[in-house]
Amino acid sequence: MKIIKLSICLVSLVIIGSCGLFDTRTPENPNDTNLNFPPATTPQILLNNFINSFNQKNATIYQSCLFSDGNLFIFFPSYDALAIYSNIFQNWNLASEFNFAKNLFSKFNPEEFPVFNITQNSFANLSTDSSIFIGDYEISIYSRDNSINNLYKGKIQLNLILDKTGTWKIIRWYDYKQVDNFPTISFLKAKLNS
Repeated sequence: MKIIKLSICLVSLVIIGSCGLFDTRTPENPNDTNLNFPPATTPQILLNNFINSFNQKNATIYQSCLFSDGNLFIFFPSYDALAIYSNIFQNWNLASEFNFAKNLFSKFNPEEFPVFNITQNSFANLSTDSSIFIGDYEISIYSRDNSINNLYKGKIQLNLILDKTGTWKIIRWYDYKQVDNFPTISFLKAKLNS
């Protein structure tokens, strides 16, 4: 009886050892996508994630920066774009914003990127659960699609709130024309959603 038990154990060890169960494996490369985008636990982290998601063509992170609980996210286009594209902006919602990001990012070759810079910026009315961010922006688009290639400039106002998970989100986005010779991002949004 001892010989049978010993034989079964020996055969079991050989089978387990031969299947590679205890072999070390080659470690996977880290997925550094999220390393560049920490959880937005402060308004500044949210703003950094938002700008970097745009510059890195990361639609998933771009979407995660926007408040998605219900239909509360609202984009207010610049007055000059609204005058021309009122039919597009009257129904603008969170899905429109997501489509804009996906459409824009798809216009670039893998080695091409948009450039979104914000200067002269500040946070106003910072409280424990809301804040307002204001700044001047400049967006350079040089993609495969010549119809959207341009330099876009304006003033951005983002109303930020802390959601129920403790993450900061953009709930309102106001776009203002500031430089006469340059279109605002509202024009880019309209072109990509028309």
